[in-house]
Amino acid sequence: MNTRERFQATCNFEKMDRPIRFETIGYFHETFARWHQEGLPESVSDNIFSGPLHFGFDTQCWLPVSGSPDFEPGFWPRFDDEIIEENEQFIIKRDMAGATVKVLTSGRSTIPQYIDNPVKTFSDFEELKWRLDPENPERFTGLLNLVIDMVQAVDDKFTNAIVCGLFGTYRHLMGYTGMTVAMKRDPGLVHAIARQWVHLNGTMIKKLWEREPIDYIYFWEDMAYKNGPMISPQAFREFMSPYYREIIQSIKADTDIQVFGVDSDGNMWELLPLFTDAGINFMLPFEVNAGMDIRKVRKEFPDLVIWGGIDKMALFHDVNSIRKEIMEKVPPLLQSGGYMPALDHVVPPEVSLENYETFLEIVRGLR
Repeated sequence: MNTRERFQATCNFEKMDRPIRFETIGYFHETFARWHQEGLPESVSDNIFSGPLHFGFDTQCWLPVSGSPDFEPGFWPRFDDEIIEENEQFIIKRDMAGATVKVLTSGRSTIPQYIDNPVKTFSDFEELKWRLDPENPERFTGLLNLVIDMVQAVDDKFTNAIVCGLFGTYRHLMGYTGMTVAMKRDPGLVHAIARQWVHLNGTMIKKLWEREPIDYIYFWEDMAYKNGPMISPQAFREFMSPYYREIIQSIKADTDIQVFGVDSDGNMWELLPLFTDAGINFMLPFEVNAGMDIRKVRKEFPDLVIWGGIDKMALFHDVNSIRKEIMEKVPPLLQSGGYMPALDHVVPPEVSLENYETFLEIVRGLR
């Protein structure tokens, strides 16, 4: 089987020659720094090219519908970075999403501290809405056009279109507090943002699909903490379900794309049935420390494609700990089908290079 056939067989719960090899969604910069001290070549230093290539991953190509979805919601043009204040400890700046953020001067991997966001009123949204216009022909110049050309040059691959999800878009534009307040006091603004989200991403995905086959849609959300989601099921039903259902049905009507995935950290139990009801059929990464046990997920959602769910913290310890975590979860999930073995988040610097390579060896020995 080639890589695309293998991925499609996974998503169709069909037999395949071996599981997809893409055992983590990424690595912290500090992890690579540690591994360079442990023998990893200095040239291996990123999550998109050198990392996956070095560790023998199947080739997954990413088409950035929303640019960098965890940093901005799909603006074109993006806002220019503007330094407001800088000292030895931190930088305060306006970022590419128009938000005012505080980040560490050192560049250490941390979540930025958000000070302000660009949308507080309907007028604010109207003033920047032009940046979310999918018909702007300049979206396909420069970087995106280059990425498409690069993807088309790869023969053996599976491909996703990566999108800033709806909750992620609300959060980029309004901030978490602003979003929550708007859902109570100005729901019309929230619905207007959602309609533009459907228009922007539905149109862009169809335009990309016309140029390059897309195997699945990857919605970035990150909408839960350790103890539960950042949005109530009631608010989800009002402000997210209709729009996810609309965009998925529209894409299915106009393309051959059948797989729609959501990436969210944290405890997603309350939202899983709402996402699947809206048409999502693929999820990741199922953080173990947040209570996400993929064996239970498989039992309750037998048709959901699962990517992840192996406790990264097991790799902090010895080979017995690693093997135990793998053998308790991976064989039964592979037996059920619809599973891509992977860690439950990016690889942290507590994991040694030796332990990571041991993890890959054990996982890849299973069928």
